[in-house]
Amino acid sequence: MLPKDKLERLQWVCGYLKAPEWLFEELKGPKKVVKFKIRPIINGNRQTFEVIRVHYCNPHSTGARPYKGGIRYHPDVTVELMEVLGFDMTKKCALADLPFGGAKGGVIFNPTQHTPIGKRIITENMAQGLWANKVLGPDIDVPGPDVGTNSETMFWIYNKIGEWNGDFGLNIPNVAAIVTGKPIENDGCPGREDATARGGLIVLQEFLKLSDRLNGTITEKPRVIIQGFGNVGRNLAKLMPESQFNVIAVSDVRGGLYSSRGLNFDSISSYYDKYGTFCGFPEAEEISNDTLLLIDCDILIPAAIEDQITAENADRIKAQLVLELANEAVTACGYQLLKERKIPVIPGIVANTGGVVVSFIEWSNNRGLRPHKVDLEKNLADVENRLDKIMKDLIRKTYKKSVENNLTIDETADVLAIETLRDQLKIKHGY
Repeated sequence: MLPKDKLERLQWVCGYLKAPEWLFEELKGPKKVVKFKIRPIINGNRQTFEVIRVHYCNPHSTGARPYKGGIRYHPDVTVELMEVLGFDMTKKCALADLPFGGAKGGVIFNPTQHTPIGKRIITENMAQGLWANKVLGPDIDVPGPDVGTNSETMFWIYNKIGEWNGDFGLNIPNVAAIVTGKPIENDGCPGREDATARGGLIVLQEFLKLSDRLNGTITEKPRVIIQGFGNVGRNLAKLMPESQFNVIAVSDVRGGLYSSRGLNFDSISSYYDKYGTFCGFPEAEEISNDTLLLIDCDILIPAAIEDQITAENADRIKAQLVLELANEAVTACGYQLLKERKIPVIPGIVANTGGVVVSFIEWSNNRGLRPHKVDLEKNLADVENRLDKIMKDLIRKTYKKSVENNLTIDETADVLAIETLRDQLKIKHGY
């Protein structure tokens, strides 16, 4: 079941919609939680890892339209966190009109402490366990990358299940559709790698237009702070046109950089690639993540991990706007304090939906299309065009309803998502 703050929010939305009691009961907890242990042999030693996979809610018939959600490799993977993130994914798919239910899962370990070969062995054992537990398949559950995993991880899953499909006659049609986020050369989709960042940028640019640059409080070249320099944060910094945005601070898990004049992406990126850290970068001030969140700016973008803007620091945030690119980066108390201070938050279920949008395109392609490499340029243009249309539609309908109903952006996103799920579940169950 969801934690107390999430249940209270769900109750508020159901009350706002005057929804029937069955809707709250349907959405207050996941449909399935699968836990099992794998015991791979790594460097001659047998090790034990716990795997968790949560199927939260699927407003469609599983077996016809799958669950969708990332696989996370991290020491802090828990059932409770996977349930919250699975519910978030359920709402994202509803908001973006994608034919998926919401899921999330992970393996409890620190991938930085393992070699690529060790991670491959863990991944293959996990994939076999997911298949054995009947929670993997192109029409059952289609994982994608998340914290600690990437396109290589997804290829290992695809490759292992593909081998099984051939060796043991699993009869999986369109086996490439069993995961998304694969390398382009291995039936992946061009544009998937930066899809979350690109989608977030589309949402941000469109919101600034819709809100008349937030009612004149945000300058023509806003000062931007990005927390996180992984796949999402780094790609966002790369994609942001320097003529339109001035990125004044960035960070990774160890700390970051600040310059009131702005940071040059190529310079910080080259330095980071060379040294694996921002420490010692000569052209900016070194700062902690705690300090970074409190610097005066126009747009604050948490793009790292959960629980960054909380009851402890939300009253000291100096941004005009928060774009939540990391899942659950703003806690319930953080949202409330920012609302009281009239600082809008574009929530993760809107801002970071670009990843699952392009995953949908990849999954769709894998079910019947095998493009040649000469098609990639045309396919990339098509992917970016479709992503642009879907993300703009998403923020436009959210913003319009927020104005009409005098709700915050994050409240409106939840209302729209639950409203869509209500209508889909009503048809599914004949209510």
